[in-house]
Amino acid sequence: MRRHARSGPLGFFGSRPEKEGYHHGRLKEALLDAAEALIATRGPAGLSLSEMARMSGVTSAAIYRHYADLQALIGAVARRGFEEFGARLKGAMAAGGPGPGGLRAMGRAYLAFAQERPGAYAAMFSSTIAYSDPDLAAAGQRAFEALLSGVAGVFSAYGLPQDAAFQLALKIWSLSHGVATLAQSGRLSPATGCDPATLLDEGVEALIRMALPTRPST
Repeated sequence: MRRHARSGPLGFFGSRPEKEGYHHGRLKEALLDAAEALIATRGPAGLSLSEMARMSGVTSAAIYRHYADLQALIGAVARRGFEEFGARLKGAMAAGGPGPGGLRAMGRAYLAFAQERPGAYAAMFSSTIAYSDPDLAAAGQRAFEALLSGVAGVFSAYGLPQDAAFQLALKIWSLSHGVATLAQSGRLSPATGCDPATLLDEGVEALIRMALPTRPST
């Protein structure tokens, strides 16, 4: 038997009933899914709460019950993205093992996430988001720490000091972001004569070589 939304003089959320089948948790996730899909095609600046309400079949008041404003909604998309992103990086490192192999696996996971979840990726690195939300900031930090852990493993394998791992992790993150962004735009692809994964591999290997101590010539 189908369950119908409660109704009152103004419906469940205000001027009309909530879309049939939505409950608090489901609506919250549905809004995130819809926002991520719109961001993928228009960018964070192209998102509007009124359109989100129309797509989800609810009133704008329903959205405000879950998200204080548009930035909070974009931030929630970003936070969810960072959580999955960090988990993928950790999984790739575990599968690739410590050392350069693990970093290569993480690089491919980085590019795959940006390709498969363009809306989440755009929200994660949007300049419109204020990282004052502690949960969002923590999710982003955990994702970076996954990469930092991989770099630390490489340093350990080569007997390098761990205090230099942070700077190398920043360089690899910057390189990965640049390659992923150019690949998303179509400027880097096998069709243009450049495979993004190969380019990232070569760039990371070059950065690692630069970090290694120079051996004296004999």
